[in-house]
Amino acid sequence: MQQGERALSNVEWLLREALDERALRLGERAMMDDDRWRATIERLEVGAGLRVFLTDAEARQDITIEARDNRTDRWIGSQVTIEGKADIDFLDGQKMSATAERALLFRPSGRSAAYSLAAGTRFRSAGYGLEVERIRRLLDGKVPAVLRALLENQVDSSRIVAMTAIRPMRQLAAGLFGQRFNGPLRTLMMEGVVLQLLAIQTAAATQECQSKPQDFLSACERRAIREARERLLADMRSPPTLGELAMAVGLTERRLNAGFRALFGVTVFEALKNERLEHARLAFQTGNLPLKEVAFRVGYNHVSNFVIAFKARYGAPPRQYLDRKLDRP
Repeated sequence: MQQGERALSNVEWLLREALDERALRLGERAMMDDDRWRATIERLEVGAGLRVFLTDAEARQDITIEARDNRTDRWIGSQVTIEGKADIDFLDGQKMSATAERALLFRPSGRSAAYSLAAGTRFRSAGYGLEVERIRRLLDGKVPAVLRALLENQVDSSRIVAMTAIRPMRQLAAGLFGQRFNGPLRTLMMEGVVLQLLAIQTAAATQECQSKPQDFLSACERRAIREARERLLADMRSPPTLGELAMAVGLTERRLNAGFRALFGVTVFEALKNERLEHARLAFQTGNLPLKEVAFRVGYNHVSNFVIAFKARYGAPPRQYLDRKLDRP
């Protein structure tokens, strides 16, 4: 086995918390440098119910790492990105992007999550994990509304809370990489930084997402859903997928679809289809474009599919619909 392959295996075992004697030990660093990536990853058990994960990686190829942990469903995780972007797949249908503009708090429902880096990406981030019970004790029963879904006894799907990554968050996260302290002093410093990050992230998420109890969508979710609609309709010939759209605005796919129904009365896919057909209808009425050209411009590669969709919405195929309009006084 080559050196790069051995190091990568160690990282995989590290993230899975394997007990193999070759697995990287707590407090040690894994360093990789091969044709796929260059990376330094450190995992530390800072104290009871508290872990810190430090990542500095540069992907030379598209790469995905699956992190496994037998106890993740009892932990709240956090990701504060200092530089770059990673797409996180929680492997239960929930996906999210970690970027320098958006920090995350999350509660995985399973034992695995996959982190993907695109070729050419430099990704530097600090993550931490806190046991659910430890957070409850810290809050002394006064759980902020934004954290309640994360602190439930059981979760059947991964829960994610995103917030704007303000400068103090990134500064604190960057400070975790510092080497001014060693041994117990470094542990003490890290514990204090993590607790500060939890407080700042919770306050930021609360401020962004404050809503009345009876409101279905918070103010920040409404903004995210309207932004998603703009992104969706910006290029109807090549729109983003539901997953890409959800990651771009910081919502899960399920929450995004539910939000579209609440604000616009349709799902994401239905909103796209309706807008495509409305643009086509207007193009027929105001111009003399061929049927095939109109279908292509609004995102249909097959004219037959376009005609079927148009008839279902307007009660007649395009030509017949226009003839009816022209015959009316």
